[in-house]
Amino acid sequence: MLVVHWSPVNNSKSILKNGIKKETNGVYCFPLTGHQSLDRWWMKALKRFRKDGKRYNGFIFRLQERDLPAYFGHFVGHTTSDKFEKPIQTLIELGKEIEDTIIWRIGERVFWNTAESFNHFDDYLERGRAEMRENPKKYKESLTDAAFMEYILEDYQIVLTNRITADRIIRVIPPMEEFGRILYKNKKQKPFAGEF
Repeated sequence: MLVVHWSPVNNSKSILKNGIKKETNGVYCFPLTGHQSLDRWWMKALKRFRKDGKRYNGFIFRLQERDLPAYFGHFVGHTTSDKFEKPIQTLIELGKEIEDTIIWRIGERVFWNTAESFNHFDDYLERGRAEMRENPKKYKESLTDAAFMEYILEDYQIVLTNRITADRIIRVIPPMEEFGRILYKNKKQKPFAGEF
């Protein structure tokens, strides 16, 4: 799985030389989805919440088992100043957590605009699974729905335990460059091309 870690542009040279250092709780990153607005959500959120006027580069790398254990979920209560568990031990578990989050939202969507929506909070995951049994294409259709994916994952994050060495950085995404699906089209582009 490819992920992106956002850091102020002025940290770029240090990151490319020394890698991504872990914060108090580890390395914060986000899965690349191929939807530009969603993949850039954390860059925009950091600018909005920190209000320091800084621009951010995205550092793309591939997750490995050695980066775990990890946390995946909503950012509330899981910031650098919080103490929290990292229960995910394998990449398979991480993939399952992300998949279950999407399925849970599919189940929730079934109950939108119905009187039942307030009575079935715990049943959303099961309803999502039932929906996918009825319509096996539902999961893939959800992955290609940019607005729905943004609703599902926009404020979610992955927090890894270990630092990321510089040699694992595949590409740097400058603040103004398009990426996501374009990343795959530009596969032959040299890593680290762009502004710093």
